[in-house]
Amino acid sequence: METSVLYNVPHAVPWKVYIPLYFYFTGLSAGSFILSTLSTVFGIKRFKPMALPAAIISFLLLLLAPACLILDLHQPTRFWHTLVPEYFNNTSALSYGSWLLTIYPIANLIYIYFIFVKNDRVTRILGMVTVPLAIFVHAYTGFAFALVRARAWWHSALMPGYFLTSALLSGIALLFLVAVVMDRYRKDKLDPDMFSSLRLMMVGILLTDLFWNGSFWLTLLVSTADGYASIMYALHEKLYVWGEVVAGMLVPLMILVLPWTKDRKAWVCAASLLIIGGVFLMRYSVVFIGFDIPLS
Repeated sequence: METSVLYNVPHAVPWKVYIPLYFYFTGLSAGSFILSTLSTVFGIKRFKPMALPAAIISFLLLLLAPACLILDLHQPTRFWHTLVPEYFNNTSALSYGSWLLTIYPIANLIYIYFIFVKNDRVTRILGMVTVPLAIFVHAYTGFAFALVRARAWWHSALMPGYFLTSALLSGIALLFLVAVVMDRYRKDKLDPDMFSSLRLMMVGILLTDLFWNGSFWLTLLVSTADGYASIMYALHEKLYVWGEVVAGMLVPLMILVLPWTKDRKAWVCAASLLIIGGVFLMRYSVVFIGFDIPLS
């Protein structure tokens, strides 16, 4: 008699919450730094008052990111092994990431110094060099997931782009809140066009992230049985649907485009807070939904 046996062996999740926090802090850092360069590199004058605060916030957030990685290690005192050239693996995204996490904050700190001493020429050159580092330091995390073929929820070419746009989105939302606080206590008020520009950037990136999500869902629905199971599992996860998608994207988008809320700073601040929380839930759901879906 022919029989078939279906089974799943449960496995402990090897990662803790430190890993999504690491992705979150690197994303906030990269997004904040790119905003800092809007005036120093790209010459958009209305963002000039935010150049130094954004760069400092970017540097401080980046100090938290490797701390999260080290805390997640079973043997934290061996973290320096990733920086030994002998152990470098040129086929591993994580090996490149270890070096990027070392070079990027050093470049960022030098960039902050030259903003502080008001050397615009050197600041512009350093900004042009450091922007790619800021992009790569977060993009590699998307590649680290995309290259895992065993898990359909992660294995997508859309991952690096989604990680980058959501990083920029969280950075803009954080800097909007910082700008509101600065504007309250500064004698010289910030340019109202800057607040409008930040709001429009959030709208544009929210639409882009929704496009990433829609493309992700459609791709998984028509892919393999693992892909179909992944998206059906995710769409039944309340934290993913109601936290990341609804509260983190759709509600803020409505606030930012509706005529009676889009020009009120209190409402835009509320939308920014929802975005910041939603981006963290995106990192959290990417990691743990991927582990929750059984391997075939």
